[in-house]
Amino acid sequence: MIRKKLLASATLAALAFPMGFLSPLLQKTSYGKETVKVVWRQKMSHHSYTIDPKKAKNAYAYSAKLGKKVFKLANYRQRTFQTSFHQKLQINQHSRIYYYVTSTSGKKVSGWVWRGYLNKSKTTTNSAKADPIIGASVRSESDLKSYIDAAPDLDPNLTVLGFESSVYTKYRAFLSAQYNLGQFSSAGVFKDHQARVYVADDQLQPYVSAAIDNWNTALGKTVFTLGTKDDHTLTVQLDSATGKQWDGLFNQNVIDINASTFTNPDYATNNIASSSTLDNKLNDISQQASDLLDSTNVLLTKLRFNYQLQYLALQSNYNQASGSDKTAISKQMSSLTTNYENQEKIIRANYQSQIADLQQLVKNTYNQEQVSLSHTSMKNYWTTVIMHEMGHSMGLYHTPYKSDVMYASASTEQSPDATPSPVRYSWTQPKDPDDARAYTTATLSSRDVDRAKLAEILGYW
Repeated sequence: MIRKKLLASATLAALAFPMGFLSPLLQKTSYGKETVKVVWRQKMSHHSYTIDPKKAKNAYAYSAKLGKKVFKLANYRQRTFQTSFHQKLQINQHSRIYYYVTSTSGKKVSGWVWRGYLNKSKTTTNSAKADPIIGASVRSESDLKSYIDAAPDLDPNLTVLGFESSVYTKYRAFLSAQYNLGQFSSAGVFKDHQARVYVADDQLQPYVSAAIDNWNTALGKTVFTLGTKDDHTLTVQLDSATGKQWDGLFNQNVIDINASTFTNPDYATNNIASSSTLDNKLNDISQQASDLLDSTNVLLTKLRFNYQLQYLALQSNYNQASGSDKTAISKQMSSLTTNYENQEKIIRANYQSQIADLQQLVKNTYNQEQVSLSHTSMKNYWTTVIMHEMGHSMGLYHTPYKSDVMYASASTEQSPDATPSPVRYSWTQPKDPDDARAYTTATLSSRDVDRAKLAEILGYW
């Protein structure tokens, strides 16, 4: 919420600058469009790069021809990017090579980056470690470990999901520890790999329904269905939870939702601190203001130039004239100046009027998006909380990835049933700090889904 308010305030402040001879409304990129020329643009081989944190401290990725800033490089210094195109740009009297890069993990970000800000990756990305092998043979735990290490971190690929059934029986404990899995549900929650969910409080119904749809769609089959008070295996309910520091809690066959935070209308919105839709709309309005500034300055410049030419011509005639001619020319000069000043006032007044309209548009847009954001934030947030607890019911423990529904800030968080849970490694901070939390969109990651598939094979649901 703070960032959005700052953006709206900053836009309003930018639109409200006083007028002398008009100065830039928004800071442009360091290269004006008229000075950038594409010398050539071609496809290139896929190579992996990371951001050079020292060189790119205050640098940005841009749209084509450097017309618009896309994202700040320093915010993605821990990401790996892959190239697909390169281009040579003539910028004033200098030329530079830019790569079009796209991040290889989390929410995709892409843009044109000067190659001097990039370092070629020294390590191979997880996705390129090895091609999945369906039905790979496992003769020892060492063999199994090598397949796990070849897959993305905590994400069982097709190799790990495609062993003979005997491998999962023999190495169940080892696989559970490698993928943070455990038996958290009580017996009977899942029958024939399905759970029937009873929603004890009507307020929770839309969020539970959305969570069920998301899990079933992601797994490609019906895992959760809505049950009744008399026919269910899993309950979702509100809990008073006064003073407790959790939003959701799974305990064997019950999912408790913290009633005090659930009924707080600002809680979910305050947790989700960004709205790309609002940002884009405000950026569009700022661009309109910038275009208005440019066109107004063009009009003022032409008006002043024409006035100065005519005034100088009259002044020359005045200097060469005498008597009544001088009086007549002096009146022409005075009339010319008055006409110039009146036209300038009209142009400036028109500018101020349109700026006022844009200021009001910023306010209206912000207020409208706040209502939409509040509703969307609440739905996505509590849907994700319930999806997270459903994940526990399937045997999924936490991960250090913010983009996962099963994310937790530290590996030391107590397991759902208050018993020790196996983890592959400990963590105290996220491994994808620049990625958005899953609850911004209520979307399951591939890691969430693949771990759930492995948990089914291991018999946790």
